[in-house]
Amino acid sequence: MERASPPVRRGERAVPAREEIEAKRARLLARRVRLLRSLGSSFHAGTAAVAAAVLLLVAVLVVVLGRGAWLSIGQFGPGFLTGTTWDAVHNVYGAAPAIAGTLLTSALALLIAVPIALGVAIFLSEVAPVWLRRPLTYVIDLSAAVPSVVYGFWAFIVLVPLMRGTIEPGLGSLTGGGFPFSPTTPGYDVLTATLVLAVMIIPTIAAVSRESLRAVPRIHRESALSLGATRWEATRMGVLPPARSGIAAGVMLGLGRALGETIAVAMVIGNIYILPGTLFSPGATLASSIVNTFPDAQPGLNRSAIVELALILFVITVAVNVVARGLLWRFGVADGDERPTSRRRFLLRSHAHDRSLGASSDGRTASDGGSSAGSAGLPLEEAGWRRRVIEGAPRRIFRRRVVQWALISLTAMCVVLTLVPLTSVIYTAASYGGSAVVHPSFYTSMNPLGCNPKPGSSCSQGGIGPQIQGTLIMLGLGALIAIPVGLFAGIYLAEYGRNRFAQLVSFLSDVMTGVPTIILGVFVFSIFLYFYHDAAISALCGGVALGVLMIPIAIRATEEALRAVPSSLRESALALGFPKHRVTLRVVLGCARGGIVTGMLLAVSRAVGDTAALLLTAGAGSRFWFQNLTSPTAALTPFIYNNFGSQYLNLQTDAWGAALVLLAMMLAINLGARLAVPGAEDAAEAA
Repeated sequence: MERASPPVRRGERAVPAREEIEAKRARLLARRVRLLRSLGSSFHAGTAAVAAAVLLLVAVLVVVLGRGAWLSIGQFGPGFLTGTTWDAVHNVYGAAPAIAGTLLTSALALLIAVPIALGVAIFLSEVAPVWLRRPLTYVIDLSAAVPSVVYGFWAFIVLVPLMRGTIEPGLGSLTGGGFPFSPTTPGYDVLTATLVLAVMIIPTIAAVSRESLRAVPRIHRESALSLGATRWEATRMGVLPPARSGIAAGVMLGLGRALGETIAVAMVIGNIYILPGTLFSPGATLASSIVNTFPDAQPGLNRSAIVELALILFVITVAVNVVARGLLWRFGVADGDERPTSRRRFLLRSHAHDRSLGASSDGRTASDGGSSAGSAGLPLEEAGWRRRVIEGAPRRIFRRRVVQWALISLTAMCVVLTLVPLTSVIYTAASYGGSAVVHPSFYTSMNPLGCNPKPGSSCSQGGIGPQIQGTLIMLGLGALIAIPVGLFAGIYLAEYGRNRFAQLVSFLSDVMTGVPTIILGVFVFSIFLYFYHDAAISALCGGVALGVLMIPIAIRATEEALRAVPSSLRESALALGFPKHRVTLRVVLGCARGGIVTGMLLAVSRAVGDTAALLLTAGAGSRFWFQNLTSPTAALTPFIYNNFGSQYLNLQTDAWGAALVLLAMMLAINLGARLAVPGAEDAAEAA
């Protein structure tokens, strides 16, 4: 029995009873629980709001493009799609040449790229040993990260003269100058643009196809090999059929990139707004037409017609990317399906029959009499058929081995063909720009005035200091926008996204990764032009454009990295009483930080190499040091694009030096991404 509290003197504090202490503790505990629940609800609501903002961004993009193109749509209607004239003086516009050029170059690029990319994927996944597979994978992935302006510069210097002087005359002689070629060989034409696109999309298709092939369970290969199939037969019958959806998705993603490619095509296609009659005809694409006409467009019908071109390109690329993502989703769902395809069933039946023949064959033939045939339970005719099959086995084995080694050699040649352009790009950049990058002043000086050296004199080399400064400033602005948005939206999709809203956000963010950057440039420029006219061409506008470009990649990287964390870690932390938001912030993010850092580096890598969006938002002609966020700002990629065809040798040397600096930045970022998750490749090999 508890004693009563002693009497309290005047001015003294009473000693609380045990019930009062326990009640106070209960109130504090309840308050803490309410606080944690409030923080958890706020965190959940905040991440959901960021995800909703991504959905709103996509909706605003569609509205801005539709609103900007409305005047042209009302003026020309469906006739805009079939019109062949682009006359800014008389305000007569049609999109048929641009649409035809886009579809023609993309389709031809796929015809060239798909067989080579599939050969590369098969070699890296099924043929190459581990010691060779890893470096080749790194190099081919690096070729996918080369900026399009560098590929275009290389094509302008190396590929165009080669096409004009050797390849196109040889092709023209095959048909006597007739269709699909022509007697004239300008070099700046549809065929050259097609080859550049093929070079650019081969790494993309090869990467997705390679991962699809490696995702096929090993039992498929081992089953085919155990039944006597060669390595090629095991690949053809046991690996390619289950991976066909992933390969098709890679092809569609490559098509999406080809459709939206802007800068490299604009540098070599000739930019003449006509319907291409032959492969040697100059032409234009939707993206190249936008980048060539939008900076000088006049308000009104002229600009509205260009925005309608952007809207058409947006619809085409989104449709292609939706199909590609659907195929990837289907591949992911059917990844564990072990049902044999028709070819695998045929393989199982045929080799099972061969085993039965070998098991019952004891060297006796039909000439031994009916007793031997009858003892085996086989008619005389079937015994003779068995004898012919067994006698022809050495020839069949030799033929199968020849086919295997021939196809392995073809896949190795595909790898070599893929590496040749990258090697040529690096060699050309080092040859033309190596003399500039070795000088420290090249990184701190302004661009020189154009000059061609005369005998006995030299020209000022200058540097790219303002371009490096402007690029870093706009990258920083873009990262400030994209990293928080991508991080919180990815957290919502991975940790709370078990509803249709989250599925929609995830799907649209995936689709947005394939939207051409020229469209994002038009979108951000239009927003600034309406709300902040004075900063429509500025560092702020360019930084926002890069941020919008980086957001989908950051979301996807964060979501995938968080989903890769084992569920047992979450469950263990929750079992200890930690609230969900603290588990996410302390446990899940800590385990996934390597993958998140890798994704952010890849997003920065894509932003560093972008040209089209910066040409429309940051200002194409600025060569001065950064002044303020609302002024035009210099950047590396626009500098290369503006000087790739300069008549001044010192500016061309500086442009090649800038290209070499970009390549070095891409190499550093990709190596950093690899080192951020050092065990990823080992895990993939073990699988």
